[in-house]
Amino acid sequence: MSDGERSRAAEGPDFRQAGDGDPGCYQDRERCCSRPVGEGVRERQRRELSYFGVKVAMIEPGYFKTAVTSKERFLKSFLEIWDRSSPEVKEAYGEKFVADYKKSAEQMEQKCTQDLSLVTNCMEHALIACHPRTRYSAGWDAKLLYLPMSYMPTFLVDAIMYWVSPSPAKAL
Repeated sequence: MSDGERSRAAEGPDFRQAGDGDPGCYQDRERCCSRPVGEGVRERQRRELSYFGVKVAMIEPGYFKTAVTSKERFLKSFLEIWDRSSPEVKEAYGEKFVADYKKSAEQMEQKCTQDLSLVTNCMEHALIACHPRTRYSAGWDAKLLYLPMSYMPTFLVDAIMYWVSPSPAKAL
């Protein structure tokens, strides 16, 4: 055993966790609402495990082109839900909402990163580095959009999300 391996073995158990996966391209509002809660839970788990010598590295990817983010899969599930909705819900949201969501699905699929090596490189670094980082942001959208948004005031994030998301026909 080399000196480097011996010092790593002396550090105790080592555990790395890869975030909560690809969130899907069309869950912006849900992601922005649930992200702070998820971050809080993951941070608490990370701190709790550190008492036992376990290290946790969180990988928070942006949008990547995978089966989860495929336009066809999203539209199929969205339209199934829309077809099962009550007439009151359909009236409140309107057909323009559906058309806008279909259009945004087309645009978002084009914006998804195809290079999955950005995520696997983060995983590799977290697993083999002598001093891994606590958090990894994979993809430019994660670094330049979602990370800064996590530090913004809530009212500002809400305003941005309202501006870029389709709104229901009978919204106030």
